[in-house]
Amino acid sequence: MSGPTGDLHARIGVARADITPPVGIRNHLWGASQHETADGVHRPLTATALAVVDDGGTARILLSLDVCEWTDPADELVVRDAVARRCALSPADLLLHSTHTHSAAAPCTRQAVKTGGEHIAGHLALIAQRCAHAAHEALASARPAVLSWGTGASALAVDRDQDLDGRQVVGWEQGVPADTTVLVGRVTGQDGSPIAVLVGYACHATVLGWGNRLLSPDYVGALREDVEAALPGALCLFVQGASGELAPAHQYSADPADADRAGQALALAVRATLTLMDPPDQRLQLAGVVESGAPLGVWEPRPAPARHDVASQVLTVRLARRTPPGAPVAEPLPEHVRAERAARAVAVDHAAGQDAWIDYPVWVWQLGEAVVIAHPGEAYSWLAQTLRAALAPRPVLIANLTNGAGAFYLPPETAYARPSYTVGQTPAGPGSLEAVARAVLDHLGLLDHLGVSPTPSHDLFITPQQGVES
Repeated sequence: MSGPTGDLHARIGVARADITPPVGIRNHLWGASQHETADGVHRPLTATALAVVDDGGTARILLSLDVCEWTDPADELVVRDAVARRCALSPADLLLHSTHTHSAAAPCTRQAVKTGGEHIAGHLALIAQRCAHAAHEALASARPAVLSWGTGASALAVDRDQDLDGRQVVGWEQGVPADTTVLVGRVTGQDGSPIAVLVGYACHATVLGWGNRLLSPDYVGALREDVEAALPGALCLFVQGASGELAPAHQYSADPADADRAGQALALAVRATLTLMDPPDQRLQLAGVVESGAPLGVWEPRPAPARHDVASQVLTVRLARRTPPGAPVAEPLPEHVRAERAARAVAVDHAAGQDAWIDYPVWVWQLGEAVVIAHPGEAYSWLAQTLRAALAPRPVLIANLTNGAGAFYLPPETAYARPSYTVGQTPAGPGSLEAVARAVLDHLGLLDHLGVSPTPSHDLFITPQQGVES
């Protein structure tokens, strides 16, 4: 058995900016909402940038910001292009990630004509400016550091594909296990001082619902606050994982205290993981067997060789488009709900394009032993669990809602057998999620390690985008 590899050594920096919009901005993100604009602020909305500079001087930046998602590709590109220009980044080397809070303002300039929409253009410009500044500050502050990984668990997320007397609703489906994995990345300086904590967890940021009238990062705000209080000097960066079917059991609340409690619970899992992690550049290794009442295998922390390898690539995975696309369930609905669903369907359809297929971008970063998989949609947890099993013991960080707009769901092929909100919402055909997993493993030379090999519903084309490999 080959020995363990150690942590990533690179120049790493982190920075944060406030991107809270003005009170009065449009934040009508729920069809059930009876209000149009935000009345106040629960917690500031922020953008947190992590810069990783490899031994050759190439920078890669992960930027996590408190928005729900991007409705229009043109608006998302305003921000991503501003960051890329400021930091001279190639398309493969920037991940603009949304934490997916459903209590933020939607930065969609097409809604400027609606109530509260007069603030949207200014807010979009503020996001672009401050994200570019935070990314540049993270890059400028990058110093020799060590990135280590640990894994814990949290019961915050539950399966939300609920069967309610034969009707599929978005609520807690009791008895169906959820992915509980919490992935923690710890960044420390050469002197051991804390620099940053990355938290990868899959759970919709929907503790707060349509009755909440405050701008809020949802549970992510309290998570960051508690982790940073435990590690003074570090910034916490949250990455929304493969949460397509995962959400809090207690959600849709109007009380911000419920969001804080959820974030504090997740922070406890992060802190427990940090407590149990080995020191930098050490791994538990088998030291030998001690004969006692039973033969005892003794594992001890031992030095492990450092890693310096960093790589990034954009893949294009061709997905078959649903023919015909999923039609909404015919049922009596209030007019404002029907209008909301129709508007969302138009946004998703626009982002997917008009061809019989969808050229779907997937970013694959390798940070030493860790693999980061980022994409613009909302993958189900099948993706994370499958890739973790195939890539074990390498850490796998899934970043939903990254570098794109008009997010649509990617359910596993088996989910298409029954009607649901997610299946009805997506323009991607059955087998699309599995195609993404195959593309990633094929790129890594590990396609034979795919533990689940469903029969593809369509041909798969995987092409690296030209001029983006670093």
